[in-house]
Amino acid sequence: MHTRACLVLVLVLGGCSGEEPSWEEGPIGEVYEGLSVGGAGGCSTFVVDGLSKQLIAEQNCIRANALVSFSGKKGITIGSNVYPFLEPKAASGLEAAASASGLSINSAFRTIAQQYLLYKWYQNGQCGISLAAVPGNSNHETGIAVDVGNYSSEISNMANHGWTHSYPSSDPVHFDYTAGGTIDLRSESVLAFQKLWNLNNPGAKIAEDGAYGPMTASKIAASPATGFAKGSTCMPQTTPNTPPDPQLAAELGQQSMPQALAAGEVQPGWVEFKNTGTATWEPGVTRLGTTDPQDRESALSAPDWISANRAATVDAETKPGETGRFTFSLRGPVVSAPEALTEHFGLVQEGVAWFPAAASLTVDVMVSPAAVPSGDPSESTEGGVTPTAPGAMGAHGGCSFAGHDAANNDLGATGVALLVVALTLFVRRRASYPSGRCRASVGSSSFWPSRSR
Repeated sequence: MHTRACLVLVLVLGGCSGEEPSWEEGPIGEVYEGLSVGGAGGCSTFVVDGLSKQLIAEQNCIRANALVSFSGKKGITIGSNVYPFLEPKAASGLEAAASASGLSINSAFRTIAQQYLLYKWYQNGQCGISLAAVPGNSNHETGIAVDVGNYSSEISNMANHGWTHSYPSSDPVHFDYTAGGTIDLRSESVLAFQKLWNLNNPGAKIAEDGAYGPMTASKIAASPATGFAKGSTCMPQTTPNTPPDPQLAAELGQQSMPQALAAGEVQPGWVEFKNTGTATWEPGVTRLGTTDPQDRESALSAPDWISANRAATVDAETKPGETGRFTFSLRGPVVSAPEALTEHFGLVQEGVAWFPAAASLTVDVMVSPAAVPSGDPSESTEGGVTPTAPGAMGAHGGCSFAGHDAANNDLGATGVALLVVALTLFVRRRASYPSGRCRASVGSSSFWPSRSR
């Protein structure tokens, strides 16, 4: 039934070929307390920034270092509202290319919450999106794809470091890392959401199977755009000793922190503390975490943070009497009107204890709403099918048609009905598809080719 359904759909669509117009993020829709993902308007996926940060953190809970940040790396300029995360091998390849010649990155990893919005807007004919992958099917969701603003001068440089300029006509800014050493993380992007939903909704749990379908889609729609009350399942948590450990003591020194941010804007900062205790501070152990209350997720967390409740670790080993610096950025959250935010930080010896209250930092920031900056559409395109080796379907591959949430391996009547819906949408949207082989895969509700959009 799967093969037959795929063949029927391919025949009707006239094969998988065609171009995909460019698209760029637009203004953020109305923001209000209790806004759900399904209720988000506008044309900017930044409206789900709070939830997206939790999803990225949860993916790294599921698989340690599944996604690593390339923020702050030499030669890399990151555009607004970009999550600078890739799989480790892809990140290394990008950093190597950037060290040879500067790169402007306009898109990298995308969360399932973002993909949900893109697909919803595509279905509704909104925001100029002519084609979008079903959530859980985009190669941007597996951390092997980037969009490069200055792509025209970097094609050879990127190729020298493992990146393929996959779609020079339909998606010229898009590159895929094809040098190997990556895995398909798309099902884990779905699983990350399912785990967070169940953590926050113990009375309405869903299957944690990594399969995207109607049930998972309905829960994404009902989720808070600003993020769940409980974040990722493996965020650091440290219980302070009583009385405080005399080895851990510090005094606040100089600092340089942003005082104003626009929504989505990222600005760097740093703070210094003098080590007045008897223990040496070590990178990876001595960290700056959120307080009041401790371990709280920060609305100002940026992509270079360790987690939503850990801003940074000490830059270098700091012996008693020396001064240690903590370097990190702040990112303006989505706001509907200008808002003054205050964040509290404290030093923590991870897994041991918090420092006394004197080792603390308070940051006041004025955050203003801002539309996503417009630019050259050719520098903001997101699209293209994941490359597939000739004669084989790779881990990220091809035109993928899939089933549904349940462990039912036969499309049956439901599959036929959904194929009809797919064909109807095709006629209405007049969308065209890239060349490639088609397969039917079980465990997801994808009916459209596996595009990177």
